[in-house]
Amino acid sequence: MEEAFTQHHIKARDEDIARYCFIPGDHVRGRKIASRLEDAKLVSDTRGYFVYTGYYKGVRMTVCSTGMGGPQVAIAMEELGNMGADTFIRLGSAGGVADNTGVGDIVIATASYRGGGTGDEYLPKPFPAVAHFEVTRKLVDTAKELGIPALVGPVASGDAFYAPKDKEQRELWRKGGILCVEMESDTEFIVGLYRGFRCGAAFVLDNGPRTREVGVRSGNRNIAHHGKDPAYVEGEDRLIEMGLLAMYRLAQQDGQVK
Repeated sequence: MEEAFTQHHIKARDEDIARYCFIPGDHVRGRKIASRLEDAKLVSDTRGYFVYTGYYKGVRMTVCSTGMGGPQVAIAMEELGNMGADTFIRLGSAGGVADNTGVGDIVIATASYRGGGTGDEYLPKPFPAVAHFEVTRKLVDTAKELGIPALVGPVASGDAFYAPKDKEQRELWRKGGILCVEMESDTEFIVGLYRGFRCGAAFVLDNGPRTREVGVRSGNRNIAHHGKDPAYVEGEDRLIEMGLLAMYRLAQQDGQVK
């Protein structure tokens, strides 16, 4: 049995992995996405990667929850890509930066400020971390189709969640139109560009200036309780609905829908 596995970390067979992959960080969110698939099966649960494959409206899709941070995302994308995946959408959580953001808002990323280090091993820092246009367009169009309000624009990524925050940098982000901050999209986009994958990302916000006092204290900011805050839970449900349909629309465009 073991000999059939082709990758070092994700112990799955090539035939277990679909072309279309979701890469949420949170394992609980990964299970939620998988629960919306028909005939979903757990195909791997090793080294912190929980991988499910099933069908959405007849299109085969894979969900791989990666855990937090760029290194985990890069390994997942490399190994899933080796097994046939070429289209990735990260459905994650993030903290709002723009003044008009708050708990439960949906953000669709067009690009990411490169605050992480993993992408440097692929392409040097001046190289932009941008999402694939077609994936982003499908996310935006699907949000409109479903009547889901979504902010669209650049986001920021970083490696150190609890590191002291640079107020001048935050202000620069705001002036530059950064909508939110998280930990993985810069890596996702850089690996995608380097390997020729189609990549996109969308987020539900667990805090933001508009709802600053909502949630529990974490470090120097309040963060909505992911499992209990009604606005966050509702936003996460919308995020998953939007992501699944957007991936389906990509498959339609690819001629994969009969």
